[in-house]
Amino acid sequence: MKRSRTEFATLNTSIALAIQPFSVIIGFINRTIFVSILGVTYLGLSSYLTSIVSILSLAELGIGEAMSYALYSPLVREEHGKINAFMILFKKLYRIIGVSIFVFGGILSLFLPNLIKDYTINNELYWIFFLFIFNSGSSYFFAYKRTLLYVDQRNYVMNLINFGLNTLRVFLQIAILIFTQNFIFYLLIETILNIIGNVIMSYIVDRLYNYLYNEEITPINQEEKEKFIRNIKGNTLGSIGAKIVFQTDSILMAKFINLAAIGIYGNYTYVLGFVAMLVNTVMGSITSSIGNLIHSEDTTLEAKISFLKKYQFIAFSLIYFASIGYLLFVHPFIIIWLGENLSFNQWTEIVIVINFFLTAYRQPNLVLISVHGLSYEQNKKVIAEILLNIFLSLYFLIVLDLGVAGILLGTIGSTLLTCTWYEPYSVFKYGLKTSSKNYFRTMVQHFILAGLSILLFSLLDYYFLIQLDFIYSLVIKIILYLIVLVIYILIFRNHEGGRQIILMIQKVLKLKK
Repeated sequence: MKRSRTEFATLNTSIALAIQPFSVIIGFINRTIFVSILGVTYLGLSSYLTSIVSILSLAELGIGEAMSYALYSPLVREEHGKINAFMILFKKLYRIIGVSIFVFGGILSLFLPNLIKDYTINNELYWIFFLFIFNSGSSYFFAYKRTLLYVDQRNYVMNLINFGLNTLRVFLQIAILIFTQNFIFYLLIETILNIIGNVIMSYIVDRLYNYLYNEEITPINQEEKEKFIRNIKGNTLGSIGAKIVFQTDSILMAKFINLAAIGIYGNYTYVLGFVAMLVNTVMGSITSSIGNLIHSEDTTLEAKISFLKKYQFIAFSLIYFASIGYLLFVHPFIIIWLGENLSFNQWTEIVIVINFFLTAYRQPNLVLISVHGLSYEQNKKVIAEILLNIFLSLYFLIVLDLGVAGILLGTIGSTLLTCTWYEPYSVFKYGLKTSSKNYFRTMVQHFILAGLSILLFSLLDYYFLIQLDFIYSLVIKIILYLIVLVIYILIFRNHEGGRQIILMIQKVLKLKK
């Protein structure tokens, strides 16, 4: 008998939380050895090429989200013939995408000398670039099967496979660094294990869904086809917007600052990535359940609104404490980990935190936009976001000479002026078809609380804590963080979202036992 949405959510959370501490530890060990042997410039080059390859994945044209939306209803209703029809279509589309990335990557390689400011263009760089291209393009030949697992709430399968292969990858890469100090060999390990991981994932999906390609196919009707094409059109512009907003940071740094700045910023985002991973583990455990909830015919509007209220509170609570924790502890952590010379000033760190908070706070609405199939309604917003982000980032970077902070301020500005208000507005207007007044009232309260907290902790750090001994200052920060946590729990312990968090924790702990 298939598990319920809650059981799948609890299972996904439990497994992800169990393996994350180990992933964090081996990840930091790997990055530390990488920086100490190859240096921060290679680290910056890696981050930069990752951004370029990510932009090349625009060839995906938003098909992934459209595919997820198309699969929700057939999976809920167990319409195997319809699932087969969509999976065959996605398989063809994703293979075209993979080939396109190879082709576009080859063309882009001709322009590498014009894209990097302070790195010698040689054969090594081209080999490195082509390995990045191969890793990205080859993954699309299997990505459609990963999407099926995600939509069917089987994230735990992907998590377990990724954890096992990632652990092996890290140990092999560390050995390569120690014995060869060669970045190309380092990347080859990742390439080989990516291929192995994709083959294993494909085999497991074929076993779990033995009806794939084996049962009668139910043709995609005209209405489904039109909706799918409409979602792709909407997702295409959305994908372009996301890539320009989030992936051009490294490109601007490479062009106007240097690769070392990308490397240092990469260390901050790497730490932030683990913070986000903890948040996304809990959020992701219920994200895949949302599609089932929205598309279930017996779900009332009141039930959807009630769920959204709890979802909004849980998301804010996690993001708030993740942001405050990062603000308080990232600088001392970077100093202990890599040294003062590889850290940013407090101003840049504050901007990084604000950018993270705003980006993370959008995620619940982005999920709802996806499951409601509202990507097309985001087109005007995306165009405004792209133009504002480019203009503001260049203004803060070139005119005001604010460096890394200036690039991030451009992203913050464009997010506040477009995404922050329009995304929830479109969810309520076109998806839920009800008033968004209560949502926005709660959102303003959340922003005020987060803004005041960031301001007060920053002033306290700048005028008082920075003057104290390093250890003494760190102890005070820990005490302050715990005090805020306790006060928050006492105030919101009876909130329906607060009760839901406690219930989820109890289920996870019970499952682990």
